[in-house]
Amino acid sequence: MTENVKDLIEEVKNLSELMLDLAYSSVLFESKDIAKEVLLLFNNLDALEGRLYMHLFAASRGKFSNRLISVIDIIGSSKMVASAARNMSELVLEGAELHPIVKEALQASEESITREAVSTRSILKNKTLGDVRLRSNTGINIIAIRRGDKWIFYPNKYTTILENDILIGVGSSGSCRLLSKLAKGEIKKL
Repeated sequence: MTENVKDLIEEVKNLSELMLDLAYSSVLFESKDIAKEVLLLFNNLDALEGRLYMHLFAASRGKFSNRLISVIDIIGSSKMVASAARNMSELVLEGAELHPIVKEALQASEESITREAVSTRSILKNKTLGDVRLRSNTGINIIAIRRGDKWIFYPNKYTTILENDILIGVGSSGSCRLLSKLAKGEIKKL
């Protein structure tokens, strides 16, 4: 299957947005696991950026184009966001002490983000998001799923949750705790 530049640009945008959300969460919860996810995503974004530039240079055929410059600017801006997210996550991985005001500002947010692995005992396993109605039943919104080294952004009700999937969810802190218990198999019924 040939790659579509539009799809690659959309994936770069989605990756950088997700990285920023995860980076803030890694700082707030001092979570090295979430920080590591950000670094993995940065590597993915880096590879996407290279593929995108190859497509753009091939499309330009050596001619200057204002349209291509605007696409390059968008890619560069997304990369700057991703770099900022990576830098925040590296602070967490290094165990850097944050100023209390930073933590206070992040805690004032009404939403939390969580990263949960689906265990073999989980009732979520082999069910679609529509089957389990996580948003309705728990208040959590699954914004991405990592399956091996692939990402599913903004999954829909037809997306099946598999064992070992990494669910990235946004919701209240109570919703995040509930998703954790569901993913680990500690809760057997919704």
